[in-house]
Order: sequence, then structure tokens, then C-alpha cells
Amino acid sequence: MENPFYITGIIPEPYFCDREKETQWIIRTLGNKAHILLTSPRRMGKTQLIRHVFEQPSVKDNYYTFYSDIYATTSLHELVLFLSKEIYSVLVPKGKNVLDKFLAGLHSLAGSFGYDPVSNTPTFNIKLGDIHAPELTLEEIFRYLEQADKPCIFAIDEFQQIANYPEKNVEALLRTHIQKMNNCLFIYAGSNRHILENMFNSAAQPFYNSAEQIYLDSIAKEVYTGFAEEQFTNANRKITPEAAALAYNLFEGHTYYVHNVLHNAFAYIDPDKAIDESDIYKILGDILEEKGRSFASVMNQLNYQQKESLIAIAKEGKASGVTSVAFVKQHALKSPSSVQYAISALLEKQLLTYTNAERTKIYSVADKFLEMWICKTY
Repeated sequence: MENPFYITGIIPEPYFCDREKETQWIIRTLGNKAHILLTSPRRMGKTQLIRHVFEQPSVKDNYYTFYSDIYATTSLHELVLFLSKEIYSVLVPKGKNVLDKFLAGLHSLAGSFGYDPVSNTPTFNIKLGDIHAPELTLEEIFRYLEQADKPCIFAIDEFQQIANYPEKNVEALLRTHIQKMNNCLFIYAGSNRHILENMFNSAAQPFYNSAEQIYLDSIAKEVYTGFAEEQFTNANRKITPEAAALAYNLFEGHTYYVHNVLHNAFAYIDPDKAIDESDIYKILGDILEEKGRSFASVMNQLNYQQKESLIAIAKEGKASGVTSVAFVKQHALKSPSSVQYAISALLEKQLLTYTNAERTKIYSVADKFLEMWICKTY
């Protein structure tokens, strides 16, 4: 029996929970020819939302859609490789004529493509070492997008990575190309608000005020728990309303974590048993035990100030005034300045995230399983 609580891959339409307003807002904004900045805490579902939007008929039938997660990239060379590979993979099923148009424009990489005699198409076997002039190849990629026979939408996930590239002009370079384009819209997505807000909200930055912004928050409790109960019912299974509510409350509706617990409950609890609150706690305990070794490794890579600051914030759940004397004394930390430096490093490592409440930043551990493991362990 198919598990309705997907935690990997693309979620089929019947198993996609809500996000109706966000979906319509994105489609409407793209229809108005505006770029989008989509931010959310990690694992809140932004990637699945993008893919869900791409599957909507008004988008799927009228645009070429591309999605590239650049989290693993560390240079302009890698960005060019990721973008070109994504375009190639999307165009292969569209037919030889469409693909040939793209390849014909990549003059800087023309000698790097292989050839598959069975499918009668080139093969993408380009390596980083083949990209000798990344700025030129990037220009060719954008030229193709601008001249494509259909409008394009390109989603670049973890977009904040470009701020870490050794090449210092990447933001300006991308913005120069993008602002001239009429045939391609961009969705910039990411989970590091610390960097993205500076990129798009600071007047000194190239991408300032260049995209409509949307923040992805948790799905309403009654919607999420109703969805969970419905999925169990459709599979001739049962979960008590209290158990569904507990799974939601433990993570404040944080999509990935609720789905993960429900996924495991669906998979490992006796199908004839109604899943109750004790089952949710057992599943959670098993998950934390399984992840314990990797979490211990994460903690071992932190210096003492970073570790004690992370533990303090984990125990608070949501922490404000973290550099105040009161917070420092309460958690026996070294000093406000040491906490400030530690938090800056933890944000860079994406171990912390924050939300804004008026003029106050409220910090929390980015990985909710890690937060629970820290509270259990320390």
C-alpha cells in the first residue's frame, strides 16, 4: 500500500496538503511578469511547493520550467554546470529540434558533448574542467532562455549560496543578465533569511527590490490534521484526532517533521491498530535514536561557545534577547559578545534560523529533530 506521507521526491497531487493560497499567489505573480523571492525555514516545503506550481496546467502547458538546487555549489563554474545540466535534462524529452537549439547556443562548450547513437541525441557529460569561461557560458545560457520558443520559469533553490562564491561579482553579473530578460522569470528560493534578506532588501545590493517576496509559514493546524486523518481513512487505516494533533503540535506544523513522523507511523505501526499518542511518541523516540550519531557529529564540529549557545536556544525553543545579560546569566553563558559571535557562526552554518517580531529577532534551531535531541541529551 502506497504511503501517502511523502518525505522524498515529488508529491503527487492527491497527497499534496493545502498551499492553495500560496500556489495561486505564485501563479498570479508569475502571470504578472514578476520575479519571486520565496523564503521559509528549512524543510517547510518550499521545494515541493515550487514543483507543485510547475505541475499546474496554467504553468505546465505554457512554460518551460526548470528547477536547480545550488546548495552544493561553491563557485560560478559549478553554478554554470548546474544550470546548463538542468536545462539539458528538461529539454531532452521535448524532442531533438528543441534540444539542438539549446546546444547550438553553447559555443563555449560545443566540444564537450558526447553523442548517444541509440537516442540520436548528444549526451551531457560536461565536467567542471570543461567550463573554461564561466561568464561566457552563463551569457549563452541566458541568451537561450531569452530566445526559447516558449516562456521560461527558472527556480533556483538555496540561492543564497552565490553570496559565498569566491568570484565577487556574481550577484551583479546575474542581475545584469536577468534585468534585460523578457522571456524568463525567476523564482529565487532559500532558507537562509540572514543572507537573502540582505541580498534583496538592502539598497546597496544588485538584487535590491527586484522580486516579489513571499514567506512560507506552517499550514494551519485544522487543515493539516484533517488532511492526515483523511489520508489514513482513504487507506482503510485509522489515526486518532489526538495523535494527529500531537504530531502537528510537536513541530508547530513544520511540514517535513510532521510528515516524517506520520510517514513512519503509517509504515511501521500495525495496520489494524488505531494510531494513538503513545505511538507518535514511540516513533519520535526511534527517529531521534536513529539520528543520534549524526547529531553528535554536528555538535563535535562546534567550538564551546557555539555549542553552549545552540544548547541554550534549543532549550528555550524560541529565544529572543539572546545577547541580553538576563539570557546570558540564565544559561550560564560566557558573555553577550561571545553569544553574538556564536550566533553569527550558527546562522552561517544554518543550524539556527530566526523570525522577526517587530524589531526583535526570535531564534530557534533550524532542524527540529536536532532541537529535540539536544534537549534530550543535554
